[in-house]
Amino acid sequence: MKNSAAPVGCAPIHVVHVVESFAAGCLAAIATLCHSAQEGLRHSIIHATRPETPKNFAEFFPGDVAFYSLPMARSISPVQDWRAFMGLRTLLARLRPDVVHCHSSKAGFLGRWAARSLDMPSVYTPHGFAFLRTDVRPWQRSCYKLAEWLAARAGNALVACGREEYELACRLAGKNCQLVCIPNAVNLQEMDALRQSMPVVQPPQALEHIRAGTCGRMEPQRNPRLFAELATALKDAASWTWIGAPSKTAALPPHVKCSGWLSRSEALTRLAQLDIYVHTSLWDGLSYAVLEAMTFGKPVVATDIPANRAIVEHGVTGFLGASPQEMIAYVRLLAQDAALRRKMGAAARRRVEEHHDAARNYQAYVNLYRSLAQKRNKA
Repeated sequence: MKNSAAPVGCAPIHVVHVVESFAAGCLAAIATLCHSAQEGLRHSIIHATRPETPKNFAEFFPGDVAFYSLPMARSISPVQDWRAFMGLRTLLARLRPDVVHCHSSKAGFLGRWAARSLDMPSVYTPHGFAFLRTDVRPWQRSCYKLAEWLAARAGNALVACGREEYELACRLAGKNCQLVCIPNAVNLQEMDALRQSMPVVQPPQALEHIRAGTCGRMEPQRNPRLFAELATALKDAASWTWIGAPSKTAALPPHVKCSGWLSRSEALTRLAQLDIYVHTSLWDGLSYAVLEAMTFGKPVVATDIPANRAIVEHGVTGFLGASPQEMIAYVRLLAQDAALRRKMGAAARRRVEEHHDAARNYQAYVNLYRSLAQKRNKA
């Protein structure tokens, strides 16, 4: 997709994205946004680099996107965070964007305050609030929530990627913070083109050929213990894969195939070869991995958490399990019923087309950027 020209006589609106978590779903979200929201816009990205950040990340983006590296600590570190704030403020003052768009918790806090100090309008997309984490202590979750409440007073707009996130944002945002819900979406043209270039995989004819699995980094959020429990209980019903898990890990049973970290195209190719997508997250924003599996027409078995309820329609596009036993039963049911897999997979694809098409959804970002830039120009 090529950049659309800005209106005659008008310079493109310059949007600078600020992100610390520049990998996995967050990276996919920003790349999809930059490809889909181009009309009269120019994008730049200020990013940190994690060990899992792909070396070729620029290839995911349109060719005219500019990148600026800025160290940001993954965890809370007052000294490093202050240095990141000052570095960010200096960069923004030099780039002079029309809108600053912050992604994820750390960049959301630093970026909104840096933009506020320079009188620049800002947008914040959490991609899953940090205070939803269940792998940290209650006092840490309280600190994350307080930080979100404070930063909401510095920003101009908060964009939720799903229904649960929007409801939480309503409790955080101040009266001057605009709230918008723009569901996460996928680039259907890109996904379909990739699918057409993949080798044809014949549908399984027997239970031992059923492929079940998940995709993403093996982190506490993804609940490897639950995935291991399902894979062990259903060893007889399917072959199991974790796309993106370390090739050598004691956290999963030996019969689970672990690919190691792959390029995006390689990971999506393996995702498309699954028959059942299993999502065991303890908490989430609105998962790109689930959306991508549904785009490829895969039925989904997921944990019954609010973020998954927003995209998986129980009994229609897949199943939501409130316990390991329920998830085991749902995976076994799908493994044994090819017609049900096809029916749910087709429904999953339709749901993405109707509710999560980036070409349609992300026009709302274009409108938001324009609105904020115009308000700034009038001030």
